[in-house]
Amino acid sequence: MREIINLKDKKALFEHLEKMHPYDIVEALKDLTAAEQDLLYSLLPEEEIGRIIAYMEPEEAADVIDDFEFEIQKNIINALDLDDAADIIVHLDNEKELIDALENEAGINKVLTYEEDEVGAHMSDGYIDLVLGMDIKAATKKVIRDAGEVDILNHIFIVDEENRFKGTVELRDLVKTKAPAFIDDITELSPYVLDTDDIEEAVHKMKDYGLYDMAVVNEKLQLIGILTIDDAIDIYHEEAVDDFEKLSALPDTSTKGLLESAARRLPWLLLLLFLSMPIAIATSRFEEVITSVAVLALFQPLILDAGGDVASQTLAVTLRLLAKDREKALKNGGKEIMAGILNGIALGIVTGLVSYIISRAMGVQEPFNVSLVVFISLTLTVSTGPIFGLFIPILLDKMNIDPAVASSPFITTLIDITSVIIYFGFATLLLGVF
Repeated sequence: MREIINLKDKKALFEHLEKMHPYDIVEALKDLTAAEQDLLYSLLPEEEIGRIIAYMEPEEAADVIDDFEFEIQKNIINALDLDDAADIIVHLDNEKELIDALENEAGINKVLTYEEDEVGAHMSDGYIDLVLGMDIKAATKKVIRDAGEVDILNHIFIVDEENRFKGTVELRDLVKTKAPAFIDDITELSPYVLDTDDIEEAVHKMKDYGLYDMAVVNEKLQLIGILTIDDAIDIYHEEAVDDFEKLSALPDTSTKGLLESAARRLPWLLLLLFLSMPIAIATSRFEEVITSVAVLALFQPLILDAGGDVASQTLAVTLRLLAKDREKALKNGGKEIMAGILNGIALGIVTGLVSYIISRAMGVQEPFNVSLVVFISLTLTVSTGPIFGLFIPILLDKMNIDPAVASSPFITTLIDITSVIIYFGFATLLLGVF
C-alpha cells in the first residue's frame, strides 16, 4: 500500500482498499508515517474516508476529519451512519456549525439528546423500510434501489402509513415470494426496543432473540432507527471493561498521563486504606490471645482469604444477573447463600482437621479447641461471604447506583474486618484467654 500511495495513483489505491475490510485498513495505517497517511486521505473520495474512520475510535476519527476543509468534513460525516456520525462529531471543534450543514441535521441532533446509556444514542439509520400494502414487485424494486445505501440487509423493516413498526421481512423470503402477492403476506412479528430503553437490556434482548438487527421505536411505536449487531458487540465490550475496572477499583483506565492516572486511582486506594484500619484495630484488641496461642496467627491469612474469595464469586454472579434480570438476581440469592454455607462447612471440617494435626505437632496445650476455633471461624466467614456479595450490589442497585462499584477490593475489605472479629472472638471465648 505504501508504494501505491507514494505513486499517487488514485485509481490503483481505491481498487486496492476496496478489497480490504475497513478494520484491516485502520490497522495498516499504523505502519504508515503521518505524511503518508495525509497523502492517502488526500487521494481518496469522501465516502471511502467515511468507510475507514467508522472503524476508528471516535477521538481518532475526529483528529482525521479536523485536517480537512469544512466542505470535505461535511461530506465525510454525511457518508457515515447516524450513530457513527454522532459519536465522532461531538469531538470536533466546529460541532455546531457542522451539524447545521449536514443532510441529516435533525437525526444527528435527535441522537445527541439521548443519554449514553439509552438505546437512542446508539441507533443507526442504515436500514430499508417498506409500507404495508405494497405489492411484492414494487417492494423488491425499492429494496434493490436502496440496497447500496445500507450495510445490513438481513431484515426489511415494515411500517404502516403512520410509520408505526409492524414487523420484519427476511430478504430471502422477499426474493422467493412471487407476484401476485403483498408485503403483508410475508411480514412477521419482530421484537423491538424503545429509544429510551436501557442499552444493556436491549443488547441482552438481541442476544435472547438471536437478532443481527432490531427495530428502535419512539413512544408512539414509530420506527426511528435500528440497533445493529456490531454496535451491540461494541456496547457489550465497553460495559464489560467498565464493570471490570469498577470491580478492580479502577475508576478510569483511559487516562494516558502518569500523574493523572495515579490521581484518579488515589481516592479509591485511600478509601480502601481507611476501611482496612479497623482490621488493624481489631487485631490489636486480640493481641493477648495471639501471643498466648501463636498457632492462631498461622491460620489467620487462610480465614481472611476464603471469605473474600467466596464473596467475589457471588458478586460476579449477582452483577451478571442484575444486568439481565433484577428479580432473578434476588431469587438466585438463596442458592448462593446455601452454597456458601455448604462450602463453609466442608472447608471448615478439612481445615479444622489440618489445624488439629498441626497444633498437636507444635505441642499446643488445647489442640482440639484450636481446631474448633478454625472450624467455626472458617465456616462462618465463608457462609457470610455470599451475603456481602449478594446484598451490597442489590442495595446499590435499589439506590440507583451502579452495583459494579461494589468492587471486589471493597467487599473483600469488609469481609476481612468481619473475619478478624469472628476468628479472634471465638479464640478468646473457646481458648479461655481474657
